[in-house]
Amino acid sequence: MMHKNTNDELTQDLSPTQVAEEDLKRQRDLEEGSTSVEFDEPADNDPNIVNWDGPDDPANPQNWSMKKKTVTVIIVSSVTFVTPLASSIFAPSIEQVMTEFNSTNTQLASFIVSVYLIGYCFGPLVIAPLSEMYGRLPLYHVCNVLFVIFNVACALAPNLGGLIAFRLLAGLAGSCPLTIGAGSLADMISKEKRGAAMSSWALGPLFGPVIGPVGYQKN
Repeated sequence: MMHKNTNDELTQDLSPTQVAEEDLKRQRDLEEGSTSVEFDEPADNDPNIVNWDGPDDPANPQNWSMKKKTVTVIIVSSVTFVTPLASSIFAPSIEQVMTEFNSTNTQLASFIVSVYLIGYCFGPLVIAPLSEMYGRLPLYHVCNVLFVIFNVACALAPNLGGLIAFRLLAGLAGSCPLTIGAGSLADMISKEKRGAAMSSWALGPLFGPVIGPVGYQKN
């Protein structure tokens, strides 16, 4: 008995039982969605692939010690807490600010608080591509320094226009840890162990704006 298929020359010497077993195996493979097609993996020396110097490269953040990873997660999470904190910490003092600048415009008072968040909208559009070009660490350093400078400038602003401008710039710089913080953790920690680190990092944007307005005013 000859089994009719595309490989007659390979199956013509098989017994009916063997042919039936082959048919059953093919049917099972089709039902399970298996395939015998093999894809060639890219060669390790492919010049188009940018990678580390082997799996044990000490420069790879995945190979850092647990202590170094923990310290880095704490630092990134702390910075991610401070910048959202600054978005609302200004709110309780807005009445004194408007009195200082002799203004009674309530819409302007609300805008001074919320203009910071406009920086959060546009900052990532610039910071994210720059982090891919120059790395995350330089962006952290530059944006943290600018964040401090612009907040000091807010305190020294001579008028409401200057205060609004510096609040906007502070929001632009403060969006850095929110933009690339999660990527920093993903660079260091494998996906199987990333949950706890991501949870601690996410506490900053969650609690920062809530804690910001809480304070005491001395009479």
